[in-house]
Amino acid sequence: MRRAVTSLAIVAGAWLAYGLLSRQDDDAIGTTTGEDQRGYYLTRATLTEMGPDGAARTVLRAARVEQQLSDQTVLLSDLEVDYTTAQAGAWTVTADRGRLLRDATSLRLSGDVVIRGRESRGSAVIRTDELTYDTVTSLVQTAEPVSVQFGPHRLEGRGLRVALNEGTLRLESNVHGLFNP
Repeated sequence: MRRAVTSLAIVAGAWLAYGLLSRQDDDAIGTTTGEDQRGYYLTRATLTEMGPDGAARTVLRAARVEQQLSDQTVLLSDLEVDYTTAQAGAWTVTADRGRLLRDATSLRLSGDVVIRGRESRGSAVIRTDELTYDTVTSLVQTAEPVSVQFGPHRLEGRGLRVALNEGTLRLESNVHGLFNP
């Protein structure tokens, strides 16, 4: 679970960096769509963050990336993020939609959010419909139903709170588990 939490923090950090870098281009050409104005707009985008060793550490793929000029948020659709670190191993996060808020203090994922970890002993999978990552407090949370599976073991509950700095994961209520030998 620590690996899952650490990996989620890395992905959120990559999205934060992307949001900060994307706001530096004040000369972006805007287009008007009805009443909403867009800043930049990308389709089938791939963003890669390199690690200190020169290898790809984070790779974000999205069918669409769009900056909303009205509130300076960045919208992502059909996104997939692969990331690898020596401490956390290899992880993949997928979601139907993502939204990075203007001040880059919050990343919101929604629509079939799945976090998969791969390691030699098996894999860990966290599933929910919505997830929010607070980049200031390093807190990941949702009030939605959550499923956590690691190897043959499974936990389900409603609400999830992960304190990344403390390395804790807590299912908030209605927790049920199945632990196979």
